[in-house]
Amino acid sequence: MANRDRMFTGSLAAAEAARDKRIYSGFISGLLEGNVRRHLYTQASLAARSDAAREFLDTLRHLLSEKVDPETIDKEGAIGEDVLAALKAIGAFGIKIPRRYGGLGFTQSEYHEAATLMGSHDAATTVLLSAHNSIGVAEPVKLVGNSEQQQRWLPRLARGEVSGFALTEKEAGCDIWDLKTYAIPVHEHGVLVGYRLTGEKLYTTNAPRGHQAFLASWLVVIAQIVDAPHDIHRPKDERRFGAFVVETRAPGCTCTRLSFMGVRGIYNGQVHVRDVWVPVADRLGAEGEGLRRALESLTVGRLTLPAACLGNLKQCLWLARLRAKQRVQYDRPIGEHTDIGAKIVLMASRVLALEAIVKITGIWADTKQDVRLESAAAKILATEWLLESLLDLFRIYGGRAFETPDSLRLHGDLPAPIERMIRDALINVIWEGSNGILTLWIGREGLSRYFTHGQAFLDVHIADMVRATPFFVNTAMRSLGGMSVFEKQDSKAGSFDPMWEHFVARKSRELARTTLWVAARDRQGLARKQRLMTRLVTAAMHLFAVETVLWYKSRPEQQGKAHMERLVSYFCSRTSAAFDPEPLLSWRTSSWDDDSTLYPLAKAILSGQVEWLEAGIIPCRAIEKELAPNEERMVGASARG
Repeated sequence: MANRDRMFTGSLAAAEAARDKRIYSGFISGLLEGNVRRHLYTQASLAARSDAAREFLDTLRHLLSEKVDPETIDKEGAIGEDVLAALKAIGAFGIKIPRRYGGLGFTQSEYHEAATLMGSHDAATTVLLSAHNSIGVAEPVKLVGNSEQQQRWLPRLARGEVSGFALTEKEAGCDIWDLKTYAIPVHEHGVLVGYRLTGEKLYTTNAPRGHQAFLASWLVVIAQIVDAPHDIHRPKDERRFGAFVVETRAPGCTCTRLSFMGVRGIYNGQVHVRDVWVPVADRLGAEGEGLRRALESLTVGRLTLPAACLGNLKQCLWLARLRAKQRVQYDRPIGEHTDIGAKIVLMASRVLALEAIVKITGIWADTKQDVRLESAAAKILATEWLLESLLDLFRIYGGRAFETPDSLRLHGDLPAPIERMIRDALINVIWEGSNGILTLWIGREGLSRYFTHGQAFLDVHIADMVRATPFFVNTAMRSLGGMSVFEKQDSKAGSFDPMWEHFVARKSRELARTTLWVAARDRQGLARKQRLMTRLVTAAMHLFAVETVLWYKSRPEQQGKAHMERLVSYFCSRTSAAFDPEPLLSWRTSSWDDDSTLYPLAKAILSGQVEWLEAGIIPCRAIEKELAPNEERMVGASARG
């Protein structure tokens, strides 16, 4: 078949050559094929945190409360040396490094709890630790490093030598196959001994302490492997990449720190490498595998961001309750007006849903389940929900949300840091992969079998067509089938929630039908129909969120929690409206948008009956310190445990 009929060319062809070819076995890929893989949930159990993790979280909570002042960090643009020293002392730089190397050896699920705690308090400190623990040198060294590399680097990283990940370049953001940083192999007597690296990396977190002064001791640098500098311009599908651990003290390695509108204490900037020598022993994995290895380390590393967003979202709910209960307009607290009450109910339901997603993805990562698509979906949902909730919080606080804490103190108001929270949260939708690109990536990867099997028919390759036929036949049968045996079983047979699980299964079949139709209609053009792909992926992510919250509320640990069922029903009903919206002028009222439903639930939230949703955070310290001693506290012991 002529090249014009090939499905992928240029950067897309390069992406195809570098992508992970393992068949997807996670929940979202199943949805796109009409297969609801509910066993992934039925086999998952909430694990109790270890005594060591509990002790660490208590220590971290105290450290953050007493030593980390978000307002000061935001004003000065720096995290104090005393804070860095204290974090090193408690082992915060070795949270996921195995104990045999001097780390704490915590699971991904336990690490999520630490990220949620940090995310509720200060963005800059959260970024410092998450960039080091999630995508810095330790994670790829654990993933692909050999025994010698692990012995050499992991103990020093666990003790607090900071690391980072250098991928992005000025002309290569999401199109990472256009990286121009290059590594020229050096041979002695016919034996490869090392590489000379040259290039510039942009937005590298944890790299610069200041101008020409590094915070990081090492960086993972992704570079093209070339024989000569001009080879960086060769066709993209011919490019090979390597992952290298670069010591920042090496001659030719310099940096520039940049300044940002939010997360002002972040140590982020530009890294310059000029003929920097890297011995072959500091290359991670084989030549040509660097890009794939980089993406692998980002898969689990990306899960930290939803966990941190969860802490921030819980803080939003705490602040919203405080304001909606204390502010009186038209003779009643503003939270009792259902326009405001609806915002608080939505916020609370999203806290619940995001907590469920953070829990299940942590469990799946710990048990080595496939979370490649789910980690990206979790990141997208978490960051979008947080921004939308912050906008609602802004509306709830009105003009006071537009002021800085110092300005609020001038006229005796509580110093709610909403303007800073908004500035800090904006970056979340574009780092760790922009939400738009990640959505399209989920589509490409989730539909991988449609593409690979479909190519056989485009190429009219008989043997491949025979092998591909069962996939399309099975998918078509699932998409057109009625209720499965599992759906017909009642709750006694192990169902989380028959009504809403039937909704997930039904919409998954509809999603598969739609996907089959557009795959047949658009064929090779489907990969470039980005708005269509976005709709398919958005539907799958919504169904993933519904199934996850149903699983979470069915856990024994969640039984008896006040208004759990009502919050789940609200979340699922609101999600279903995205699939089947009521006409704007319909005389019918959706249950999720009904005043008589929202009012009592909003009152229950305001009165503290769902305070359990705010567990695991540090309530805004600046406000707590200024609350009058005799004033009722908004958050009890549950928010501190």
